[in-house]
Amino acid sequence: MTLKWRWLPTAIVGGWLSYRWLGRLAVPPQPLVTRRTDVVYEQTPTLFIPGWGGNAWTYNRLLRWLARQGYGHKILTVRVDWDGNPHFIGCWEKTADNPLIQVLFDRNLTRDYQPQVTWITTILRALNHRYGITSYNLVAHSWGGSAAIHSVILHGQHPGLPHLRRLVLLGAPFDEQRSGDRPDAAYERLRAARHRLESWQGGQVINVYGTLSGRLTDGSVPVHQVQALRAILAGSPLQYREVHVPRTSHGQLHALPRMWRLIGQAVWGIDKKSRQP
Repeated sequence: MTLKWRWLPTAIVGGWLSYRWLGRLAVPPQPLVTRRTDVVYEQTPTLFIPGWGGNAWTYNRLLRWLARQGYGHKILTVRVDWDGNPHFIGCWEKTADNPLIQVLFDRNLTRDYQPQVTWITTILRALNHRYGITSYNLVAHSWGGSAAIHSVILHGQHPGLPHLRRLVLLGAPFDEQRSGDRPDAAYERLRAARHRLESWQGGQVINVYGTLSGRLTDGSVPVHQVQALRAILAGSPLQYREVHVPRTSHGQLHALPRMWRLIGQAVWGIDKKSRQP
């Protein structure tokens, strides 16, 4: 074996470890650079949940942009370790400047998103216990959004959990049943639990999906899997709307400046109809 081939396994392992390390480098706390007249400022924090395989790179650029544009500013990182325990990095301060919380999962390549349902719920409970947080917003991509809606419907009414204000879903699949296959067990679980929303007070869900030219998919998630959430939330107190973003791939849903503007306005933009005190 030549010398270069002897070093190949070391190089591969070293590259993978470097990638994992770099993927955990979350953006540091960011000051709010400016204040806008078209934005509502409040103490309610907004959590950012990555999808399958997502890491700090998923939202780092977005979080910097939000601070520069005056939508909100990063204050905390929550890292969930391999055992599912959340670790809080940063200092929570009660602020009316739209505080942002970045969430990272050490175990980000799971077989399905059910572990994330538990982890998200654990984080929300810890935020209430540690900091007295009683309401929250959440932005989630792909399977992170699937896990988030499960947390809301299955556990959202439990004592000790903050209450959902606004949830922005980016290319999140809900009914992943394929033609001829058995029903999607996760979707059926949502369907069976939808009655839990009957006593829900307020809250908005903005379900965003992209499509590529001439196709009913963003390249990873078909539109019908995203729109399956309609049937779950129909008739519930949660306000629900869908936003179609043409010529946008699955990864671009969280990576393009035009998507960042959409997210900023969806979470904090002034809406006279929905912002009544």
